[in-house]
Amino acid sequence: MNTPVIGMIVPPAAGEVPPEAYGLFPTGIRFAARGLALREMAMNDYSSAVRRVRELARALKEEDGAQAISLMGTSLSFFRGGTFNDELVEIMQAETGLPATTMSNSIRDGLLAVGARRIAVGTAYSNEVNDCLVRFLEQSGFEIAALSGMGIVGVDDVLRVTPDTVTQLGRRVAEAAEGPIDAVLISCGGLPALHLCDALETDLGVPVIASSTAGVWRAAQLLGLSAESPALGALGRVPADHLSRLI
Repeated sequence: MNTPVIGMIVPPAAGEVPPEAYGLFPTGIRFAARGLALREMAMNDYSSAVRRVRELARALKEEDGAQAISLMGTSLSFFRGGTFNDELVEIMQAETGLPATTMSNSIRDGLLAVGARRIAVGTAYSNEVNDCLVRFLEQSGFEIAALSGMGIVGVDDVLRVTPDTVTQLGRRVAEAAEGPIDAVLISCGGLPALHLCDALETDLGVPVIASSTAGVWRAAQLLGLSAESPALGALGRVPADHLSRLI
């Protein structure tokens, strides 16, 4: 039996498979990645980078054997709102005939899967990008109880953020929320996330959804694969059929 292949379109030029992919699923799935060469998390760079989505989706299918495709950049897919995010999915599907999704869809679906509505949000982004994220989340039906961004613009700078810094960010936004929250969201696919559920879920008492791990989780589900993994915490315990009833 052939190993299923998930294709990933990632922001950095190097086009490397994110560590969360094999960290969550070390066996049973093969991952392939192609890079958009995004330099900055800024509007002009987003617009230039997304023009290559069609080309990279086709290459992932024809050259790497992908059977499903995910655009693994959260802000790349939400920066023009939900309609544009949907258009990106349609472009990838039309070009390849394969099931496709985006990281923005993945965080939305992850939050829905754990029953979250009122959320605290930590990001790597500038205020301008945070405003776009808030619009996307509110359009998707979520209430933002607190939000804090790290103000990072350079893609290479995101990759230098340590796991401990991300843990502190998650704890800070949870503590800043007034009243109860249903989940913490960490948004930006470049932020390390394999440690987050162990580091925060028990202490905070709510699920923690992160871009990079949710992106891999949802991509696996596109092929009907089991998306259970201890590193996903509460998200990894959600039955697949439960999510299908919500979306």
